[in-house]
Amino acid sequence: MEPMNFPGLDPAWNTFHHAAHALGLMRTWSLEETRAALGRHEKVLVVATTALGDSLLTTPLVETLSEYLGWDRISLLVRKPYVDLYQNDPRVHRVFSVRGKYRWENLRAELQSDPHRIALLANLTEPDLIPYLWHGGVRGFLRYRTRWTRYPKWIANASMLRQPGTAEYATGHAIENNLAMAEALGLAATTHRLELPRFKREQKRGGDVLIHPGASREIKRWPVENWARLGDSVAETFGAEIVLTGDRRESSLAEEIAGKMKSPAQIVAGKWSLPMLAKEQAGALAFLSGDTGPYHLALAVGCPTVTLFAPTDRGSSMEACGPHQADPHFHRAIQTAKLGDDIRTISFEQVWSEVKALLQAGVSPSA
Repeated sequence: MEPMNFPGLDPAWNTFHHAAHALGLMRTWSLEETRAALGRHEKVLVVATTALGDSLLTTPLVETLSEYLGWDRISLLVRKPYVDLYQNDPRVHRVFSVRGKYRWENLRAELQSDPHRIALLANLTEPDLIPYLWHGGVRGFLRYRTRWTRYPKWIANASMLRQPGTAEYATGHAIENNLAMAEALGLAATTHRLELPRFKREQKRGGDVLIHPGASREIKRWPVENWARLGDSVAETFGAEIVLTGDRRESSLAEEIAGKMKSPAQIVAGKWSLPMLAKEQAGALAFLSGDTGPYHLALAVGCPTVTLFAPTDRGSSMEACGPHQADPHFHRAIQTAKLGDDIRTISFEQVWSEVKALLQAGVSPSA
């Protein structure tokens, strides 16, 4: 059975496992031991159990590991709703999943039956999951370099981690910070670009422009009136069909925008699965959105993008999550002037200028 996340569970769980580690009842590997384990052909688990974008930002790391070690030694651990995106990925041996914090389902039994001794921790609910992975057989833990941890003595690359309050904390692009874990193991990056091989970009683009107006927080949601005006401008200027995407919770937002538009718009919010969205993005003219998981998905399938960023800190900025080593003609981003500024400070004119330039380019990006 899975434990419930009741008050006080985190400190009790942490204290027990810190004590067990300090007493030598639980032992994790040093960086040298972890590197040696690679030579013994141990399998590697890449962990990204938070947001959709976090899992997609590990794909360059996954590809690098796969090219050096072989696909049959690399697995992913992601949130259950994202599993279908990575099934049958030629770079991955297996996809494991969790449903959330302290919601591990059968993960321990699955890992014990298919041992993965090394875990590269990109993003996760670490108070619960790091010790649980040890119980599942993991012994070598590497951590994303710009995030500190509650378990520094468990982490093989602890000397790379940046502590809160330092100038470099939460700096750098997520892709490079993920790849630093491979580099710590002696594996130089083979790619720095997002990619999902299952959803290849079609050579001939269709006539749809996908607009994804939702975001996780209100500060990141551009006004309904602006999205409606943008949709009308795209439809009237380029003759494109407007498709409003989102999850079930965002269907009312899509309906509100469609109701304010003069041009017809197709509402698919709550109707498409993530693989369906990826497939449609792969053939669309463009994907217009805020900084949200489906934006990273569009990058990974090669769909041209215009993205609006309203970061509250450097870790959610264009510096950390923007288009990385992507053709600027086909992947454009606009950010608020200061950290913490509301996305409403990004004007319609700024966005329309970038969208026009993107659509006027009129040719498919190279990747």
